[in-house]
Amino acid sequence: MKIENCNLIILTFIITALWDLLLQVVAYNLDRLPEFMKWFGFIKSLQPYFKKHTILAAALLAGLVGAITQYIILKIHRIPTNLNTFISFMTLSFIVSALIGIPMQYSKLFPILDETYYKYLGPYKSLYHDGISGLIVQFTLLCILYGHKYIK
Repeated sequence: MKIENCNLIILTFIITALWDLLLQVVAYNLDRLPEFMKWFGFIKSLQPYFKKHTILAAALLAGLVGAITQYIILKIHRIPTNLNTFISFMTLSFIVSALIGIPMQYSKLFPILDETYYKYLGPYKSLYHDGISGLIVQFTLLCILYGHKYIK
């Protein structure tokens, strides 16, 4: 299956924005969640961020960052077709997703994110969580791309 990078970037934008919407729902309802789900401490750091943005603005910003990150990744690596390329793709995705947060913090283009999420987590935890977010988006993308043939 050959999918153009443009379509992958658009799909990544949509997936990232939808995950952001889910994070917003979880962040707004954190106190109502079962205890075993409250260990996601970084979600608490997102509450002030989401309160300063509209639902749509936060989702669109997340989608934009996801799309830019995917563009960079696809300039370096193709979508995986086997286990070896899957591992290298996911490793690269983690690294680029983690590192994309650095210019986001220091460019001053995302002041609300900088004064809430990045300030709360600090530099190392934010790198980790940004990297994990990238893996979640990529895994979702790959499930959509390759999982459809198993659903009939």
